[in-house]
Amino acid sequence: MTNDTKIILGIKDPNIKKLKISNPLETKGPLKVQALLDYRPKACPKCGVLNQKSIIKYGWRWTTVKLPQAVERDIKLQLKKRNFKCKQCQRYFLAETPLVQRNHTISNISRISCLEKLSETVSMRHIASELNISSTSVLRIMRSYQPDIKTDYSWLPAVINMDEVKSTKDAKGAMSFVFMDGIRNEFMDILESRTRYDLEKYFKRYTKAAREAVKIIVTDMNYTYPQLTESVFPNAIVVTDRFHIVSSVMSGFNRVRVRIMKTYANSNIKHKILQRYWKLLLKPNEELDFKGYYNFTHIAGVSTENSTVEYILSLSDELRQAYEVLQTVRRAVKYRDITQLTTVLDGKDNYSDELRIPLKTLKEHQESVYNALKYKYSNGPMEGINNKIKVIKRVSYGFGCFSSFRLRIHLVFGLKKVA
Repeated sequence: MTNDTKIILGIKDPNIKKLKISNPLETKGPLKVQALLDYRPKACPKCGVLNQKSIIKYGWRWTTVKLPQAVERDIKLQLKKRNFKCKQCQRYFLAETPLVQRNHTISNISRISCLEKLSETVSMRHIASELNISSTSVLRIMRSYQPDIKTDYSWLPAVINMDEVKSTKDAKGAMSFVFMDGIRNEFMDILESRTRYDLEKYFKRYTKAAREAVKIIVTDMNYTYPQLTESVFPNAIVVTDRFHIVSSVMSGFNRVRVRIMKTYANSNIKHKILQRYWKLLLKPNEELDFKGYYNFTHIAGVSTENSTVEYILSLSDELRQAYEVLQTVRRAVKYRDITQLTTVLDGKDNYSDELRIPLKTLKEHQESVYNALKYKYSNGPMEGINNKIKVIKRVSYGFGCFSSFRLRIHLVFGLKKVA
């Protein structure tokens, strides 16, 4: 019976004996287990003298150890420890066990379980309730992981993905800089500021060989990050994320649609059509259904998605031109057609003001935009990491301390699960 109880509770120390459940009939509250810790010490931990009958048994002392839940109940181990006296140095000491650290009540099993649960996207309060410990203890256990976060300043990946995420209130900047290994798609680090000065200061800690090994920087059309190629990564080229290329033109097209829509009264059928079918206009042209016939509100008869879009575009020549620009950019990015994209960026046509701004921005980043069509790398994995960071903040109800925020992120992305 004792061995079965030890297995269920995860106790492996052979010196813990005579386990007994003191309240087996109670259905509420923690399950209390009593046990005995006794052995013959090899030496005195105080003076180091070997035990040649110089260490004597000197009574008992009761201690409480918190264990992880079992059978959906909290477990409190009431451990009766042997007290010893060294006749050489006249000092006393208690029997020790690998189950729990000296002068602690939270078991090492609970500490490991806490770190494992911290690598999941759950709140610290939830972890505390599951392990029968306080939220402060969870925070203290998390901070004990701090020494294990060591940055190797002698190595950087050949491809680095860069982005930003909203930071904590005590951070240096409103947005934190996040970067990852673009080849292995692994999170690397998060910094509390994204200014050029702070980024240069951080990356210059890496060796010159490590910085020269970086060949590609993948980012959105942020002004700061491409400048790092001048001062930090001399051999790197910048690749603009393909999603942001299409997204910028899509936003311009949407503004054109809204402006044209507002030229009509709210009761006008054209206003209602332009307001209702904005998603259909943003859909890739090749994905429009041209076989199925449906009833579309505000449009007479039945028609396909393709013919509905044609009808909407017939309401305005300016809208049709903006639509063709959007579809051309989308096709150029999808099929990696630099010639087709160049035709749009040359700006020979008189585009709408709302489109001229994003196209001018793409023109200014022309080299990195063309690199996006030449290379396979994108910021898709980086956006996935950012989404998970936002989930961590949301389930934790925010973080007031950036160091704790950074620690939790490293635990989520970097901690290996214990088998």
